[in-house]
Amino acid sequence: MFQKRLISVRELEEYFFCPMLFYYRNALGMEVEKGLWADLGKEAQEECRELIRRNFEVIGEEVELRSDRLGLIGKVDFIVREREGIAPLEVKYSRRARIWWRYTLVAYSMLLEESSGKPVKHAYLYLEGGKIIKLNLKDRDRRIVLMAIEECGRIVDGKVPRRYESRSCKNCDFRQKCY
Repeated sequence: MFQKRLISVRELEEYFFCPMLFYYRNALGMEVEKGLWADLGKEAQEECRELIRRNFEVIGEEVELRSDRLGLIGKVDFIVREREGIAPLEVKYSRRARIWWRYTLVAYSMLLEESSGKPVKHAYLYLEGGKIIKLNLKDRDRRIVLMAIEECGRIVDGKVPRRYESRSCKNCDFRQKCY
């Protein structure tokens, strides 16, 4: 898989949230001010650090992972040790899990597998209120992430993704451009 530049896991998350959001930011270079959600996420990570350390053996925090082969780079919140090996753990300021976070964790798992040389079977999502979700990773999820990385490369090269409307549009910084 060849790409001109590495796609960040954060950009990949934006793609899964909405391909148009990825297109506006990465193909057209449009930016928005860093919003409230980024700050809330950092605060949540600070607040839950001790709880995570009580529940897991933390072997890394804010660890940057990179794969030229995958065309992917990202900074995972935590790497934890479990009986089966190691796993990524991401903190999100929300009471509900979102599907795009699953793929974010799959991407971090793939990066972690490549850097450690060992399979990663699980990933963890820490939500507001102390809820920890353990995700079993599937080969199908890995294939979806690989296809998304390739599609992101095509979008960066100029392909315009299909527009679609979802409930999430109301929270998008680019909603006025899509309609």
